[in-house]
Amino acid sequence: MESAIPQIETVVMLMLENRSLDSVLGWLYEHDVPATVMPEGSGERFDGIPADASNRAGARTFRPMHGTGGLREPCRVPRWDPNEKYEHVVRQLFAGRDGHVAGPPWVAPAEMAGFACDYDAIYDDPSEVMGAYDADQLPVLYGLARRFAVSDRWFSSVPTQTNANRAFSICGTSLGGVDNADLRTYDTRTFFDALTGHRSWGVYWQWDGFQSGDPGPAGGCYTADVFPHVRDAVDRGDGVLAPYGAFLDAVRHGGDLPQFCYLEPFWGCGKGYPTGHDFAGVQGNDYHPPTFVGPAEHDLNVLYDALRGSRLWPHLLFIITFDEHGGTFDHVAPPRTVAPDEHVATPDGAPPFDFTTLGVRVPTILVSPYVAPGSVFRAPEESSYDFDHTSFIATILKWAGLDPGAAGLGARVATAPTFESVLVEDPHLETEQLTVPAGYAAQGGGVGLHLGLELGDLDPTGLGVEVWRHLCEQSEGPAEFVWHLRHASGDTSQA
Repeated sequence: MESAIPQIETVVMLMLENRSLDSVLGWLYEHDVPATVMPEGSGERFDGIPADASNRAGARTFRPMHGTGGLREPCRVPRWDPNEKYEHVVRQLFAGRDGHVAGPPWVAPAEMAGFACDYDAIYDDPSEVMGAYDADQLPVLYGLARRFAVSDRWFSSVPTQTNANRAFSICGTSLGGVDNADLRTYDTRTFFDALTGHRSWGVYWQWDGFQSGDPGPAGGCYTADVFPHVRDAVDRGDGVLAPYGAFLDAVRHGGDLPQFCYLEPFWGCGKGYPTGHDFAGVQGNDYHPPTFVGPAEHDLNVLYDALRGSRLWPHLLFIITFDEHGGTFDHVAPPRTVAPDEHVATPDGAPPFDFTTLGVRVPTILVSPYVAPGSVFRAPEESSYDFDHTSFIATILKWAGLDPGAAGLGARVATAPTFESVLVEDPHLETEQLTVPAGYAAQGGGVGLHLGLELGDLDPTGLGVEVWRHLCEQSEGPAEFVWHLRHASGDTSQA
């Protein structure tokens, strides 16, 4: 089988964290229309935030603002990490004005009216979860979306949090898991296994301040730790596992790189303080609330500049996406899809889920000389389903000359719509430089450990990324997060 995208020699994929499309690109094309929409005739307007978008929490109505400047910390919105577990996503999608889910979910389309009340049940000021950044605040995301191609019909694979959605993007299934705690590892075939022998590949991680060297079970590389088949393949010599710095150096200096490069972000996590002026946790470059968005914008721009100035650029596809919405508002109801396998999730205290409905909409941007500037793309007309993260697998396999239906990665991958038609035959090699506002890189102390206001001399280095994220997930606020960090670090003197 020939490659579906023969003009592309190298694919670089970066999956960021926890933002809905409305949260970070909701005002894109608010006053104009894209130059190109695909498929032709699918609607000329970008499906951004509509004029009547709102949620209620009790007697109060909350609407997305044009930018987050009216909120307490404009570059750290929402200032509390929203709820992202499955039971909360059900509420965000299906709750009525009283905050309760009246009937069984997944039967009728979601009203998308429960984000504010779900946030309000734990935190203050639901305006935060309705926050919608504008182009002045996120010049890189908006700039890349306008200069290249963005989808307004790309959905996360599962209506829940990180692990299950990343599992779908790598394995085509979450093995029945919805919440992160359901499965800490996914011991099943990955699309890296399918690529082996057809395209070279590598995984590059950025979590570089909290482990002491080669990433192990408590180390820095989430993908290798959570998906053991990836580490097994690397141990066999089938793929590369290396720090992100090695990838960036190779891009800048013309070094050798695999044909498919999968990039992990520097994971951000934390708990905001009630004052809104600080948080306890880690400042990442992944856009994950409640950390600052400035370092993410800065580092994404550094990566884009390196790629467009490299020898790879004339035949490169750079994919930027987000794993899940992370509890932030979006107005588009997730559509139906096909279940990947026989698994059905039965979470405690939450309705069962059979994986035949997608998760909340997220941004996906395709950057390449072979993308017509100003493009908006949706699933091809002949497809029965919208894009989700299995579309990455299916398209990359077709690029490698492989049949997604024969890859052994489940029914969702086999039927997923693919996006090779977005790439044109004649390249547009000219690029524009994007400008990041002064001070963005230093927000939150810059990428790395950010201990906030109450941690004193606590030094929790050595805790792996999964430990940090788990401790953050099970904490309701910064004080509890600090308490968990002290215990995990063996320091109970102030517990």
